[in-house]
Amino acid sequence: MKALIICQFAITSKNMITEVIQYAREHGNDISVECASVSEIAELPFENYQAVLLAPQVRNYLKNVTEKCAPLHIPVNSIDVVAYGLQDPEKVLNQIKKMLNHPL
Repeated sequence: MKALIICQFAITSKNMITEVIQYAREHGNDISVECASVSEIAELPFENYQAVLLAPQVRNYLKNVTEKCAPLHIPVNSIDVVAYGLQDPEKVLNQIKKMLNHPL
């Protein structure tokens, strides 16, 4: 699995990504998660990802990102606000898996 998380400055979500990857590996899931800033949306190689999530503070870009990903059949969603606020890697990983129809 390869996912992308978009946040305001690609700083806030770095800790979340580290936690998600660590949690996933500890529980036998192979996942790659990268981070990008909203300022990079126009240049992002969305075709390199299987799922794209937006941090809650940038969910207003959801329509824009969805339009870019729809022709590529890449699911896009906003990260659950509670999961993001609590930096809950299990909930974020489960959200990614659900987007990709992987067993939880």
